[in-house]
Formats: sequence, structure tokens, C-alpha cells
Amino acid sequence: MFRTKDLLVVTSLPEEKVPLWTRDYILACCSNLMMGLAFFELVPVLPLYLTGTLRVSSGWLGWIMSIYVVAAIISRPWFAQKVDTGDRKRIYIVVYVLLALSFSGYAVATTALFVLLTRFVQGVIWGGMTTSGPTLAVDIIPPSRRGEGLGFFGMTMTLGMCLGPVIGLEFYQKNGFEFITWTSLVLCLCGAGIASLIRAPRAPRQEAVRETPGSVLDRLVLRVGIPLAVNVMMASFSYGVVAVYSALYGKMYGFRYAGLFYALMGAGMLISRFIVGRQIDRGRVAELSVISLSILTFSFASLALFPLEGIYYASAILIGFGFGIFIPTFQTMKLNMADRGHRGAVNSTFFTAFDIGVGAGMFFGGKIFAWLSLNWAFGVGAMLNLLAIVYFYRISLDHYRRNKLGVDSE
Repeated sequence: MFRTKDLLVVTSLPEEKVPLWTRDYILACCSNLMMGLAFFELVPVLPLYLTGTLRVSSGWLGWIMSIYVVAAIISRPWFAQKVDTGDRKRIYIVVYVLLALSFSGYAVATTALFVLLTRFVQGVIWGGMTTSGPTLAVDIIPPSRRGEGLGFFGMTMTLGMCLGPVIGLEFYQKNGFEFITWTSLVLCLCGAGIASLIRAPRAPRQEAVRETPGSVLDRLVLRVGIPLAVNVMMASFSYGVVAVYSALYGKMYGFRYAGLFYALMGAGMLISRFIVGRQIDRGRVAELSVISLSILTFSFASLALFPLEGIYYASAILIGFGFGIFIPTFQTMKLNMADRGHRGAVNSTFFTAFDIGVGAGMFFGGKIFAWLSLNWAFGVGAMLNLLAIVYFYRISLDHYRRNKLGVDSE
């Protein structure tokens, strides 16, 4: 494997052993896990409740399920500015409690419009959660172990994505939809309580400076990170396709355990998190970026060209493994391009780009399915990941090397 400039810079520095698994980091991970469980246990049962109990049409269903993405994209820049200039821990706890209360809206909703409004409000709050939570975690993680720390922190959300749907479906079958909404509320309150115990570092006192339109924009969106954000949007398109249509693809070809796809994908993500963190901290971001995008290209191309049951399950593991490498690698690169006062903008930019790609994959994946087939939808995902490799080498990598502040930037 060739040694990039990033690797040479890092290996030339003396390695310093700094503890990662501190009391506050463990609390942050537990709090993030509670949020993932609460949010994702509702995801698989909400369509069942809408179509079965409220008799919602397929047209309304698409709007209701995707409206939270639009709301999160709208709210994230505002939350980024608040997180970068205010008390991050306080913002995180307040937004966490608001997320808990938002689940009560589902319990009392009796019409599709009420559910749509609840989903929109929850999306606004979700934008604040996914901006303030990771930003607070970055403050706790030692800079020299940022990649490893973000990998394990993100793994807790992955656990929520894997276990939440299983728990939700079990509760829905035995206790009904309303019971799930109250368990999500309780899980969020528990998570907020855990977050209140975190001893977060004080935000540096910021001197009054004359604001320019550019500086105001940088508090909302990290402009220097836009080339990497384009890479994120390209790759996350395929995530939107696979998240919504993989089970339908399995059923369409008569695979016996189509629902197993998500569990295998989650397992691939979990495995990758034990490998990728230290490699990021050693400066191997160029190699990891290309490896992850290559794995995703190969996996989606396999689904498009070879609709066989064995390939279906193997692709699930590889897709999870690929995204498990891709997400912390690109998130760390973006964080290395900003100081502590712009970390909220970094996370806002990253997750906004990710949501735009996911939303586009959900929407256009459905259109491609209607016009051609799901094989074509997966094929488009493969082509975009291949294009992302070219774009990364031609534009993003050089831009990152020119603008990074270093892995130890505070």
C-alpha cells in the first residue's frame, strides 16, 4: 500500500497515548445509543400503523416518511450557529427533552395530517440532535484519537439502528403502536438524564469581532468542506436506495429472509468500526476513502447485475462495512478542516449533505423502480459511488490537504 502525505505527516510525530474510554465519553456513547433506540424503533412500524390503522394512501405515506429529512435540513444551519456560540451541553439536553416530548404527538394523532405535522416537528428537533450530539462528543474525544472516538460513538447509533427496529416490531405485535411511542419517550428522557451527567469542557470565550457575510455563512455551513460534502451526497444516494428498497428487492426475487438484509448490514458496520478508527488517526484517510467507495461500488453493482440470494446477503455485509468506513473517515476529514468554534457547522454540513443524498436516493430510487426496475436503481447507486472515487482523487483530496488544520486542531 502506498504512503500518502497524510500518513507521512502523522507517522513523523511521536505517538502519545491518551485515554479514550473516559467517564464522559462512555456517558456520551450511552446517551447516543438511547437516542438511536428511541428514534429507530418507530421507523418500521410507522408505515404499518399509517396504512393499517389510519388507512393512509401510498402517496401520503411517502410524504410523511420523508418530511422529517426536509425539516432536519432546514433546521441544522440554525442549530449549528447556536452550538458554535452557546453552551453545547445545555443545547443538547434541551433538544433531547424536546425530542422525547415529540413522540407524544404520535400517541394522540388520529389523522394523517396530524402525523405529518408531528413528523415535521420531530425532523426540526432531529436536526438539532444530530448537530449538537456529535459536536459535544468531539469536544470530549482526545484530538489524537478523533477518528477512533468518532467511529465508536457512531457505532452506538448503528446499534440503535439495528436493535431499534427489532424492538419496535416486537412491541407493535404484542402491545400496539401507542405503547411504542411512550417507550420512545421514556428512552429519550433516560438519554437526556445520562447526558446531564457529562462534564463537558467549557466553550472558549469568544471576543467580539466584526461579522462579515462570509463569517456569518461559515457559522451556518462550512464552506471549505463543500467539496467533501459533494462526495458525501454521491455516496449517500445509494444509502437511501438500499435503506428503503432492499427488502422489496429481496421479496421481488423470492429470497426467504429478505428482512435479514438490515441485520447483516448493521453487522458489517459494527465490524468496520473496530478497524477503521485507528487507521484514520494514523492518517490513512485517502486509502480508506477509496477503499470504502470501491466496496460500495462493487456491492451495488453486484445487486444490480446478479440478483442471487447468496450475493444479496453478502452485499448487505459489504455495504454495511463500506459505509462503516466511509462515514467516520469523511466526518473526521471535515472536522480536521475547522477549529473548535466551527464544529457545529462541520456536523451540520456533513449530516445535511448525507440527508440530501439519502432523500434523493429514496425519491429517485422509487422513480427508477417505477420506470425501469430496482436493479437499475442499485446500478445508479454503483455508478455514483464510482464517480465519487474519481471526484475524490481529482478534487476533494487535494482540497483537503490544502485546507486541513491537522488532526490535533483544537
